Amino acid sequence: MKIRKLKALAPFKRYVVAELSFEEVDCQIKLNFDKRCGPRCPKCASRLPRNKTGQRVVMDCPMAHGPITYLSFLTVQGCCPHCLHYVTTCPAEVHPSTQATWRFMRLVSSLASVAANTDVAAFFEISDSTVRRYDKIVLSMDTPPPCLDGIRTLLIDEKSVRKKHNYVTVILNGDTGELLHMVEGRKKESVTSFLEKLNSSQKATIQAVGIDRAGSYQAAVQEYLPNADIVYDRFHLMMNINEAVSEVRRNEWRQADQEKRKWLKGKRFLLITNRNRLDIDGQVELHRLLQANASLSCAHILKEQFQSLPL
Repeated sequence: MKIRKLKALAPFKRYVVAELSFEEVDCQIKLNFDKRCGPRCPKCASRLPRNKTGQRVVMDCPMAHGPITYLSFLTVQGCCPHCLHYVTTCPAEVHPSTQATWRFMRLVSSLASVAANTDVAAFFEISDSTVRRYDKIVLSMDTPPPCLDGIRTLLIDEKSVRKKHNYVTVILNGDTGELLHMVEGRKKESVTSFLEKLNSSQKATIQAVGIDRAGSYQAAVQEYLPNADIVYDRFHLMMNINEAVSEVRRNEWRQADQEKRKWLKGKRFLLITNRNRLDIDGQVELHRLLQANASLSCAHILKEQFQSLPL
């Protein structure tokens, strides 16, 4: 039986498939330089003198035999006569700083988008950190840069990642939901690092910026986008209003006698929870509490009115 087009297994420029072997758990493909061109500089493609040679093994996409394919090829290190510095040969299809081909890394990244990193790592017999590293490299290479022209609204917020209160600042296009910027931290510099990328015409199109009540974000927006309206995040505004209602309850508790304090103690949840989410007993108890205290009734009505405002 003849096997045709063996090179299709590894269609790497300036390399040919020299040997193909199957083991119990994997497949191995050995590459040699194409004699018609020999070793070339990876930057300018000039012929490279053989100063030092070596062997490199990287992971490639799996075949029918085993979960992984190993690709081995000869490396040549030498001084490029055109670039005038030392370089090491490497197929363009192999990532220069990882032990994998680009197509294998893209396969790992595509599976990581629909499955947990632990499952992807177990399937390819690699570590979870390797899956995350490959995914990050592929996304940074293949994801096009965001379009910064014609932005009308921005949404800025922080997101907690990992442990010990580590945060990243996320900036989105408010109309399309496109991720425009993400950086570690939640300080003023986290926002200014994005706003400094915008030119004057791009800043002029931004009409509104949605942020939380953090002063650092607001200071950056006011400095770089003085003509944009600042819209506070509804969630954080409700937090502030609930805290105001709780403060009213605490003040009433301080001024109440021993008998009235029994009515006020432990009622914070009733006051800050949406009335529609309370069960029948909770609604009855809330009604009695609001009838017994005018200040709490006023605070609760104001909270409910704000909550009913359309988004």
